[in-house]
Amino acid sequence: MDDLRQILSKVQKPGRYIGGETNCVRKKFTQDRISVALAYPDTYEVGMSYLGLRILYHLLNERDDIVCERVFAPWPDMEQELRGNGRRLFSLESKTDIHRFDIVGFSLSYELTYTNVLNMLDLSGITVEAAKRGDDEPLVIAGGACCCNPEPMSAFIDAFLIGDAEEALPGFIDAYRELKRGSVDRKSTLKRLARLGGVYVPRLYSARYEGDKFLGLAPEDDGVPPVVKKNSVADLEKAYYPVKQIVPLVKIVHDRIAVEIMRGCPNGCRFCQAGNINKPVRLRSPGRIREICRETYAATGYERIALLSLSSVNYPYLPELVEGLNADLGDKGVGVSIPSLRVDEAFYALPGILSAVRKAGLTFAPEAAGEGMRRSIGKDIKTEVLERSVRLAYGHGWRRVKLYFMVGFPGDMDEEAKKILVLSRDISRLKREVSGGAAEVKVSVNSFVPKAHTPFQWLGMRPAEGLLRARNILRSGSTKKVTVDFHDVDRSMLEACLAKGDRALAGVIYAAWKKGAKMDGWQDLFDLAAWEGSFREKGLDIRSYALKASALDDVLPWSHIKAGMDEKNLKEEFINSEL
Repeated sequence: MDDLRQILSKVQKPGRYIGGETNCVRKKFTQDRISVALAYPDTYEVGMSYLGLRILYHLLNERDDIVCERVFAPWPDMEQELRGNGRRLFSLESKTDIHRFDIVGFSLSYELTYTNVLNMLDLSGITVEAAKRGDDEPLVIAGGACCCNPEPMSAFIDAFLIGDAEEALPGFIDAYRELKRGSVDRKSTLKRLARLGGVYVPRLYSARYEGDKFLGLAPEDDGVPPVVKKNSVADLEKAYYPVKQIVPLVKIVHDRIAVEIMRGCPNGCRFCQAGNINKPVRLRSPGRIREICRETYAATGYERIALLSLSSVNYPYLPELVEGLNADLGDKGVGVSIPSLRVDEAFYALPGILSAVRKAGLTFAPEAAGEGMRRSIGKDIKTEVLERSVRLAYGHGWRRVKLYFMVGFPGDMDEEAKKILVLSRDISRLKREVSGGAAEVKVSVNSFVPKAHTPFQWLGMRPAEGLLRARNILRSGSTKKVTVDFHDVDRSMLEACLAKGDRALAGVIYAAWKKGAKMDGWQDLFDLAAWEGSFREKGLDIRSYALKASALDDVLPWSHIKAGMDEKNLKEEFINSEL
């Protein structure tokens, strides 16, 4: 431990690596217990803000026959110290080297964390390429939204759990335990695990081609399913939720009680992967949510509650819930926040809503400035309704607005950028009609990135030149009251490649990592040149790969994964978009 103390004394934020937080769980490793390292491929501050990791951590640790600990991607200063001192990556709870665990489970929620997975495996002393791992090495698994197209990471992950992990992971571990007791070799273990529902083992499938045309993946062994269907929690009311949660020692991105009030989304946005892969809509009752919040507050002392879902304002009992939470915890100084707001002026007249949302800022996500484009993308919001909603909110004391848009859907991007500026300025000026003076409007713009299992999965990304031109139009139109932030186009381009990629990208990811690519989601650490060179080495061009569209009759790299709507319905939605 002395060498670890010496290492921690040299890094910028040692609190990321020490563990020991309130409500963390420490157990003994024994022969009878399966040991699981939950790995999040980003910093502690990001990973500890992810509700999914908190749920799985406490769910597994409530079982006496499982030891579950955490590990996060080290910042470059910590990586340098680990490598320089010959130390391997270790868990927070017991400081056990990660390669000593039975199972290492990665949460893949963002494509730009992929190189971090390889880096963490390497730092742990675990063979990076799955096909080369020995029987004595941990089983490396992954879950999360990105697993609905697992192919780019197929060379590095032994098994993907598709869908809701809290439903599948306990049973997966039980099956693994039985196989471990029988001393079954690695490949046989994976074959048996592949027969479980929602488990995809890439090495058991081979690609089929007709000339250069991809025909799909086929299982190599009997008993391995040709199609892997997602696991799904049927009843959110009965789903596990940890009330005695870890309270971090350092400030994290979202330091609060986060309660999922609804899983799935009733809206039909054609670009939204989360909305499509999380169908159907499932609700928690207001009574159960209030019970969760009271118990979590008692165990953590958090002073803010975030009501989470893909569209929390569509939760049908929201006013009743907010009023009840204010009655339960308002006198203790606990505030309630709703992440995004409905474009509907009647919404602001609902009892209890006004006191729930901080008057410092108001957030809307129209996604497109023109009504025609909104209809095409499935975000059918009337501009007049948006303006009436904002006017009413100004009347109740709001002073600042944040607007989310995307640029890059089929159509004239220059015109769309100009329309965004016009609408944003109009939203700012509306405050003068209500309480005098223009409102501050922050405009956040992302490039449209096509995603698997959405009606827009057949589209390619738009050329970087057009996106950069739209960015320049938006930035040149910024004023003191209307400011524009445009997400980095190069990182969006890489995200598009990884989101829609096939198995060929595994070699690109490996090559980029070997060139030093990691923490790609962080602007200061993103190395475009490493990625461009890696694509070239594999005979690919990063820009043309991102632009690549598919025909409606093509077999897509993820066609063997059933994670959302039926492909027939997705095609109908795509055709109906008239893009």
